Amino acid sequence: MNFKKIISGILLISIIITFLGCSRKTEVKEETNIPIEVVETEEEIVEVSYEGLAINPLTGLWIDEEAAKRRPVAVMINNIKVALPQSGISQADIIYETLAEGNITRLVAVFQDFDAEKIGPIRSTRHYYLNFAFDHDAIFVHHGGSPQAFEAIKNLTPANLNSLSYLESIMAWRDPVRSRKRGMYEHSLYTSAEGIMKAWETVGYRSEPRGDLPSKLNFAEEEWIPTGEKAETVVVPFSKDYISTYQYDNDTQSYKRYQLNDAHIDENNNQQLEVKNLIIQYANIRVIPGDTEGRRDIELIGSGNGVYITNGKAIPITWSKSAHNAPTQYRDANGNKLKLNKGKTWISIFPNNREIELQ
Repeated sequence: MNFKKIISGILLISIIITFLGCSRKTEVKEETNIPIEVVETEEEIVEVSYEGLAINPLTGLWIDEEAAKRRPVAVMINNIKVALPQSGISQADIIYETLAEGNITRLVAVFQDFDAEKIGPIRSTRHYYLNFAFDHDAIFVHHGGSPQAFEAIKNLTPANLNSLSYLESIMAWRDPVRSRKRGMYEHSLYTSAEGIMKAWETVGYRSEPRGDLPSKLNFAEEEWIPTGEKAETVVVPFSKDYISTYQYDNDTQSYKRYQLNDAHIDENNNQQLEVKNLIIQYANIRVIPGDTEGRRDIELIGSGNGVYITNGKAIPITWSKSAHNAPTQYRDANGNKLKLNKGKTWISIFPNNREIELQ
């Protein structure tokens, strides 16, 4: 055995390993000093065209230009328990809710851009509901009304489409299933976007909104979160049975509506009603003395307090309305015009001697 060759081999291997190790260390050390080249890639710029679009005055969002230029439509909606579910109201941009007689509430759904084939059930109006249509210079759709309502229509001459007239055959129909059920005939009358437009054309009301009417709702350019009280759950107890509840959804950043211990659903699409903004408008609500049906009067001309709720927070506001044909104006605690987040709004006209619950 040649020990010299073996020793020489071992030494050679050791030298090679040492060299490789040194080279590896040198390589890492050198790499740390190599400047990193940042390769900038151009992001694809997508151009958004707003041709043919305009801002919806009821939501602050883009809609079809022709729809944005016409007067909105306000529809009197039945909200009694046996009349549920309603149809078409998920397309409404603003919904008003307040008390009628019997401790129930009725709704006025205000539409700007809509195409619903079934809206309702529509119901008779009370005189104070006319103010919600006046606030937006809207065409007011209803089926009859109280004596006080007809007196107000005579004196104030709103642009109204009363389906309890020759217009019924043009703009409304009875749901064949509901109308045959016992006690459901009065809750079975419906209209549609097409029917309303036909009746509108028949009567010949002005098609474009008043140019001198300021907007009731003003919208912020950028989304904002009020610095106020926590309002992830909002409970509006109109009466023992009619309690409106709104639950904030972090995913959609809007409020889902519940009433009568259940989700408030639109039968047309089976979707739960959802809004971006809630406005609580406190007002003096009283039963009319001597009225045999217990009808109410609501003081909507004047001023009062309220609450604006959005993005899980609530802040105090004030409201004022100088005349029937002047829009209600909302202001923040500093007296500035209230800036709403863009989206749909639910407005509750609530008794000023009661309280809502915020959680």
